[in-house]
Amino acid sequence: MFFELPDESWMARARPLGPFLCDAAFRIADSLYVGPDHGIGPDDWERLRVPLDPTDLPCRVANLVAAIDLPGREAALAAHYERLIAEARQHDKPAALAYPFPYFSVTPLLLEADRPVVTFPWTDDVPQTSAVLTALAGTGANGVVWDEIDQGWFMRIVARDGMLFIAEGDPDEGPDVVLCVEARAAAAQAGAALARLRTLHAHLIRVFGRDLWSYAG
Repeated sequence: MFFELPDESWMARARPLGPFLCDAAFRIADSLYVGPDHGIGPDDWERLRVPLDPTDLPCRVANLVAAIDLPGREAALAAHYERLIAEARQHDKPAALAYPFPYFSVTPLLLEADRPVVTFPWTDDVPQTSAVLTALAGTGANGVVWDEIDQGWFMRIVARDGMLFIAEGDPDEGPDVVLCVEARAAAAQAGAALARLRTLHAHLIRVFGRDLWSYAG
């Protein structure tokens, strides 16, 4: 869906990114909700939980492990999901295993100095994350690379003269994050991230015998 910004003056105020990482990330849950499935409020969602054992995985962002940090740690990632599945079954919570969000969610990641600079709040599974990375990896001619609006949030990524311009914010108020980065460098990182994601996803499916990381799985 194309969100019509008033004009392209927002590009002129874009802040250049410093050293950055474009990747995919797997969410690492630290607890499991064990309360009722219906008639609950936010306080119940936070209160009625059991902790999960900590993992031996490096999270650059809280509860997110970047795919670039997972080669050689695939067993630790699988062990986390095994513990999660065991807890869900022990507490009779099959809904926790039905969809990628929230326990098996995967999201694009754009970091500057190990801090996220944009968010992807409605990107929850491998196909959605792959679509973003594929678009970034194919950046070439000038034009709109990615355009999304959903539930009070939008992101616009535009290629212009060898640069990527990224705007994010409330669609009713306009962008509150405006960044730019060299397009070729972003495309190279996105392509490498996409390859890592595909390899890790295929490995997890082999280990568990089902695709817990895709809504169509």
